[in-house]
Amino acid sequence: MKYHFLLVLLISYSFIKAQCPQVVWEDNFDGSALDMTKWNIQLGDGCDLGICGWGNNELQFYQQENVEVSDGTLKIIAKRESVGNKAYTSARITSKGKGDWTFGRFEARLKTPSGKGMWPAFWMLSSTEPYGGWPQSGEIDIMELIGSEPDQVHGTIHFGSPAPNNRSATSSFLLTEGTFADRFHTFAIEWEGSQIRWIVDDFVYSTKISSVTGGSRWPFDHNFHFLLNLAVGGNWPGFPDGGTVFPQQMEVDYVRVYDDFLPTIKGSRFVEHQATSINYQVTNLPDGSNVSWSVPDGAQIIDGQGTASITVDWQAQGGLIIARYESPCQIDSLLLQVAVAPVFEQQLVLENFDDPANLIYNSSTGMLVDEALNPDTNGVNASTLVGQYTRNSSELFDILVYDVEVLDNTGPFIEDEKRFFIDIYTDAPVGTLILLQLENSGRSQPGNYPVGRNSRFEAKTTKQGEWERLQLVFLDQPDVNTNNATIDQAILLFGSNTNLGSTFYFDNFDIHAPAETVGSRSPINKPLHIYPNPTSDFIFLDGDLLPSIQSLSLINTNGQEVYSLKNRNVKKAISRLELAHLDQGLYLIIVRHRNGSISTSRFVKI
Repeated sequence: MKYHFLLVLLISYSFIKAQCPQVVWEDNFDGSALDMTKWNIQLGDGCDLGICGWGNNELQFYQQENVEVSDGTLKIIAKRESVGNKAYTSARITSKGKGDWTFGRFEARLKTPSGKGMWPAFWMLSSTEPYGGWPQSGEIDIMELIGSEPDQVHGTIHFGSPAPNNRSATSSFLLTEGTFADRFHTFAIEWEGSQIRWIVDDFVYSTKISSVTGGSRWPFDHNFHFLLNLAVGGNWPGFPDGGTVFPQQMEVDYVRVYDDFLPTIKGSRFVEHQATSINYQVTNLPDGSNVSWSVPDGAQIIDGQGTASITVDWQAQGGLIIARYESPCQIDSLLLQVAVAPVFEQQLVLENFDDPANLIYNSSTGMLVDEALNPDTNGVNASTLVGQYTRNSSELFDILVYDVEVLDNTGPFIEDEKRFFIDIYTDAPVGTLILLQLENSGRSQPGNYPVGRNSRFEAKTTKQGEWERLQLVFLDQPDVNTNNATIDQAILLFGSNTNLGSTFYFDNFDIHAPAETVGSRSPINKPLHIYPNPTSDFIFLDGDLLPSIQSLSLINTNGQEVYSLKNRNVKKAISRLELAHLDQGLYLIIVRHRNGSISTSRFVKI
């Protein structure tokens, strides 16, 4: 979904008094070399520590030469060059023994690289390991990014038993315009006794409390130190391909530690059309602070003006929320850009038990009555015929399997550009989970979860014994290696992970899209213009459809996919494709666009 969005800025002119947050450690990288009183440079490939490839099958050899301080910033540079039996070099620095802390605000302002295989990180590790080696004594990832998704960062804590029984909890922050490589952003955590909060540009996007460990130790109660590094390749980001350009760099403006927390803003950055009663608040304000709010035209503050928390009703347009506050410490303004979603309308009926279905029944572990009488025609659903499904109470993960051919790309559903809705009537308890799982049947087999499970969507019931309309909201991608364009099965799990024997009536299982796109069509198989062709090293892609590209694949004459690129900013990465690594021969390019249309072209590699 296109949100015209994302700015969270702190505009500040401040005066500091006693009792206000103080900087207790910082590096502004103003010199011409790394300050070795604050940092250590780690070298090698991890083998000397017993973790070759740094425990993640990474491809880089860390060396001092890849650290540069100039023009007021630190540059950690990744290069394609062979050192120490590795094909790439990069750098990793730590503050261990020179900067170690327990609790406070920890932040860096930096700009990331992009490209498949790039893995920049700003993180913290235990300095003394009082509870044992990794991850027993904890790890805090303030910011991680994988280069194939340059508009999304992740904040994570690691804990639990030694690998492979280690555990983690993570949250993500997504830009809706641009990438983290476009400009500097501030990444921070606020860390106190039993809670850690993750912040991007003074917006709190995630909070983890001690109960998240689920009975494992919460090890975040002692000194930790900083690490800044740029890895190349690895289990998570994948490995560089022909589209990855070198050298790459992570550029850091500053790193700071505060002894207390700074004011931040909380609230919904994404709201539905005509959303009501949406709360926004400024946190960490000193006593005696005054706050004045303003909202965009069309929005209305219905409660809280003059306090640290307001409630807002929205209409059709988003815009800036501004919280100007005066405190004993400073006079600041926090700005948050809010995006309002478009109106969604029905685009395609998957199954309504009245019209021809776009789903084909395959199998189930419970009992399906395909055209049952509606138990309550006076409610939300007045249809005569509906589906009736009774769970098999002996199955924790009872499944209803449909074959489907109309889901040619799950990307728009994952990105919230399209949505699934379903009507439900059940005798199951309120709060019962309903899952939709989209799969590739050629990869998913009983007992091999999560292989082949491309994406999952969830809803929870809010009523019992009456109809309700539910949106199935994107949950996760259990198997990111299952291509979004290869889904041929839709699995419904009613009351997943329970032994309920409840009956679920369902109907109007639909796909919705923004109103302006419903009924619109884009040409299929529009050509892409490629030059030079034939080519030996690279090709350029051009054409009117280029800005709309969602994914790209190269197929050889044996039908094998030899290259693929799938991310939200693919159009930025593929205007030039590097092909030196490919064998000579004829190749087919298949491009899928955000609206589901397809473009193809061919070229010859010589």
